[in-house]
Amino acid sequence: MKAFLFFLLSLIVLGLCGICIVQWKREFVLNERIEELTAQLIAENELRIQAEEKGLRLEQEIARITTLRAETESALLDATEQVQLLTVDQTSRGYSIGIWMNDARTAKAELAAYKQLAGKGTDALKDRNSEVSAQNTAIEKANDTIKQLASERDSAITKLNTQVREYNALVEKYNKLAKSQ
Repeated sequence: MKAFLFFLLSLIVLGLCGICIVQWKREFVLNERIEELTAQLIAENELRIQAEEKGLRLEQEIARITTLRAETESALLDATEQVQLLTVDQTSRGYSIGIWMNDARTAKAELAAYKQLAGKGTDALKDRNSEVSAQNTAIEKANDTIKQLASERDSAITKLNTQVREYNALVEKYNKLAKSQ
């Protein structure tokens, strides 16, 4: 009977050892799976953090581009206003030039009349010559002013064109950035 009990006890111990081995194997597999899931969770958290940081950077870039766009639009409006003022100024100066040209024609006609009277009095002719010289000086000054205004207008238009090109490039960058999101 002792042998039977010993055999039965040995069989129970071996069965318990088998159960322990099966449990250890199962625990080993479960621990590996837990480690894999933990690694996946950490990787997903890192990706989420990177995506949030990228989103924040893009929001900041959009805010910066929006500010640049507003500044560019403001500069464009200022330049447009300046061009309009220059146009109005040139138009009014064009009328002044027309008046001066009319005065010059009148002066030429009077000079011709004085030349006819040249035989009658050289003093009057000298006086009129000095008046015509003064008018010619005024016309030369007006011509110089016109040239200066034209160069200022050309400079303003060149600046406006440059600002418009910069604005268009900025808008293209903004549109590309908006489409990429």
